[in-house]
Amino acid sequence: MKTRMMIAVAAALMSATTVAMPALAHPGENHAAAPQTAEGQGVVKAVDAKAGTITIAHDPIAALKWPSMTMKFKVEKAAILNGVTVGKKIHFVLKNVGGKPVVTEIHAM
Repeated sequence: MKTRMMIAVAAALMSATTVAMPALAHPGENHAAAPQTAEGQGVVKAVDAKAGTITIAHDPIAALKWPSMTMKFKVEKAAILNGVTVGKKIHFVLKNVGGKPVVTEIHAM
């Protein structure tokens, strides 16, 4: 009986202290205040205009405390992808949309 009570108390404490992941935080990271926008640069690895996505091998993004990695992002508008090709080095802007990073601007470098 004591064991069950202790497990229930531990479970309640763990769920009560869980902190929601900030808007643009990298999965697995927990930051107190994530910015609503951030900028990065990287190389385009894939473009799917039909799905409205772009895959970028990006450099570290200090504002989000993200290391270099390759990620697939949704774009705010399909027109953002016009002229963007695989292998192109870009500068991009991310915006928090419903807790997920969305590319709002792309500039060729």
